[in-house]
Amino acid sequence: MLSSFRNVMTKGPAKIVTAVIMFLLIGSFGLWGVEGWLHGNTSTDVATVGGTPISGNAFSDAYRRRTTMITQATGQAVTPDVARSLQIDRQVLNSLVADTALDVQAKKLHLGLDQAAMVQAVMNDPNFQISQPGKPPVFDATSFRRLLQDNGLNEGMFFAQQHEFYLRGQMNEAFAVGGPVSQTMLQAAARFTQEKRNISYFALPQSSVGDVGQPDAATLQSYYDEHKGQFRTKELRSLTYLLVNPAQIASAATVTDADVQARLATENDKGAGLEQRTVEQIAFPSLDEAKAAAARIASGQITFEGLVAERKLAPEDTELGTVTRSRLTDSKIADAAFGLAEGATSGAVQGTLTNVIVKVTKVVTPQDVARAELLQQRAQEALRNLRDTIEDERMGGTPLKDIATKLKLQAVSVPPVDAQGLDATGKQIEVPLATQVLPALFKTEQGSDPEAIDGRDQGLMWFSIDNVVPSRDRTLDEAKADVIAAWSVDEKANRLRQKADDLVKQMNGGKTLEDMAKSVNAQIMPAWDLIRSGQNAPVPPATVSAVFATPLKGFGSSMAANGTDRLIFHVEDNVIPELDPKADQTVATGKQLTAAIGQDLITEYVAKVQDQLGVTINQTNVDRVVGTRSF
Repeated sequence: MLSSFRNVMTKGPAKIVTAVIMFLLIGSFGLWGVEGWLHGNTSTDVATVGGTPISGNAFSDAYRRRTTMITQATGQAVTPDVARSLQIDRQVLNSLVADTALDVQAKKLHLGLDQAAMVQAVMNDPNFQISQPGKPPVFDATSFRRLLQDNGLNEGMFFAQQHEFYLRGQMNEAFAVGGPVSQTMLQAAARFTQEKRNISYFALPQSSVGDVGQPDAATLQSYYDEHKGQFRTKELRSLTYLLVNPAQIASAATVTDADVQARLATENDKGAGLEQRTVEQIAFPSLDEAKAAAARIASGQITFEGLVAERKLAPEDTELGTVTRSRLTDSKIADAAFGLAEGATSGAVQGTLTNVIVKVTKVVTPQDVARAELLQQRAQEALRNLRDTIEDERMGGTPLKDIATKLKLQAVSVPPVDAQGLDATGKQIEVPLATQVLPALFKTEQGSDPEAIDGRDQGLMWFSIDNVVPSRDRTLDEAKADVIAAWSVDEKANRLRQKADDLVKQMNGGKTLEDMAKSVNAQIMPAWDLIRSGQNAPVPPATVSAVFATPLKGFGSSMAANGTDRLIFHVEDNVIPELDPKADQTVATGKQLTAAIGQDLITEYVAKVQDQLGVTINQTNVDRVVGTRSF
């Protein structure tokens, strides 16, 4: 609909009408804001905690971060249906409400944090520190600035966020110590975690139930009716995309020798400070040892690499990376490294803190560095200009394929795929930037113009939806092969479970494990010292859980590790070690209980604070962000 509107409003006399409308709209934006105009000046907040609002933007950002994190961790696109089944919207909103409640309570309690202490805390954060050989980690301002840029923050915004974070941390720490762990609780927990059980068992293979044959028509129809949702087709979407790779842009950029000389002229010493070298070093406890090693290299007895191998040094012990002179903080080592030809090795160097031999494996001249910087700058500028051009064309309603033709780029059409990038037959279809594109593809309405996907080094990608094939129930005739296969799997499992239950029933009636193993021609195996955590157990976790749910001297069954066979077991006996308060496991259990009590306390405290402050949820705005109702 929007594309059609654009097509009409950008042609002929309609342009004049458009200009007037845009003038009026700009005025209304200035008075009420964009969101106010779109929604009748209604609030876009998703919740309010004690009078403090949680904005729709904050919720949207948090929701997007959570779904992106899950996508990156699993490699699977998080569609709206998946997000709803995982209740991601509920989790994100609950977290924001809890944080806001703590923020409001911190202000009521007049909690504060000294600005200098907060700055020091940031400087001590390992995420912003770099390590140098022989020196303690130090704050790296470059890493800090990069983090701010990547997240669209300035220092003021960052420290405002950190202030709230640290204040919450103060309140959490007040409860983190937990409460006293009674001896009775510790004994019960230790008994639970340290109890050991010994069993004997044998495997009952699925093959023992024989061939289940084919279901008759009535059975097949009944199974299909009960599991119809299992055989639905997946929603499929086809798309056209336009991918602009940085390499394409860089290849079109040009830098002349004059450009390079002009760049070097802006630096001192003809740009000597730009020169980069890839440097390795071997450190020695004493200068004499360094001299002796350097003499061996100079005489040809051993190479630098041979010396690294002889001393069993790892790459992180020797590699300083590709650096400028200013990045080498030890001036003597810097002089040695930048005085060598490419591939050369130095003599012994007595540095400020260590004694080394240095090797330069690559030299990048100031001219090459300047040329590379200029190429990168011009490629980035060209990419920005191209992005603006493409966005302008899209705003004018031009289809991606026409934009590609006009700009001499390639538009690629992708056949219908599901949210995992599979076609209707289950074949994987190649989709660039799939972990970002596929979630966006299935959140986008057909006919809209989704935002460009920023793949960083992989490029910028625009896409449009060509067609949507909705999910539907397959008929029994269409899904017959899959239905029969699924019925066969379930039928075999059911018959095997029934057979296992019958064997257990016979043993409870007086038969022995040996009798039952002999009846199915199986071999009895022991499994000793099973603990509830299942660590180092010779049987699968499902069996361990079943064993501890079975009375001593009792019998039971569980699924085998292969997911098809079953294990039939007898709980022979158990061992409960005496509580040793000083044992590592007991100490660890005590710490876990303390932490658990602390978590319970903070959970109860936050719930009480929320109850006192009052929490209201604007479900309409929540639904507007996530595009579905899940609460």
